[in-house]
Amino acid sequence: MFVILFGLSAGLRAQDGGASKPAAPAQPIAFNHKLHIQTAKLECNDCHESRGDGSTVSMPQPPKCMLCHASVATDKPDIQRLAAAAKNEDSIPWVRVYRVPSFVTFSHKTHTAAGNKCEECHGPVAERTAIALEHPTNMGSCIACHSAKQAPTGCDTCHGIMSKNGHSPFDADGVVLARLQVPSGKTSKSMVSGSSEERRLSAAEAFLHAPML
Repeated sequence: MFVILFGLSAGLRAQDGGASKPAAPAQPIAFNHKLHIQTAKLECNDCHESRGDGSTVSMPQPPKCMLCHASVATDKPDIQRLAAAAKNEDSIPWVRVYRVPSFVTFSHKTHTAAGNKCEECHGPVAERTAIALEHPTNMGSCIACHSAKQAPTGCDTCHGIMSKNGHSPFDADGVVLARLQVPSGKTSKSMVSGSSEERRLSAAEAFLHAPML
């Protein structure tokens, strides 16, 4: 019952704020995904290689780019900047578009191994010259997707990193609540009064509206 109520609350919260979407941020290099995918026939993992155990993927840096651009479009200003960066061993400070809070455990490898496609979370990248946030990565959207695909929706599916001695992440101590920036006065009262289910729902509500770390 708790999971159902929590999922419903998250889903409703995800709909708040209208349908407006942010514009694509300016990037240090004007990378055109449409050109690289449709014309150069590159795949996502040609530039975004898996890191470590595959939970995360890398953003391309000059040495990777120069594998192709040592001989392709060398007259373009951006490519000349890439070449100089590669020579000087400088990195590209890409502006991140998609992120999840630090208290969420997310693995690209787990999702792609289950058959999910990049565009399900990142939108039709192959049609975009610049990348903007097209799909929310909040709790409501994730639970809705998991529910539709009959994937697990329990707390520890995404918040296992916060579990402590087998307890739910919502049975949080003061340190965890401080990290989530949950107001201690109001929360302390709600956490010590009412039934166990009420306390869990109160903590879940506070967690749902916590800011990204």
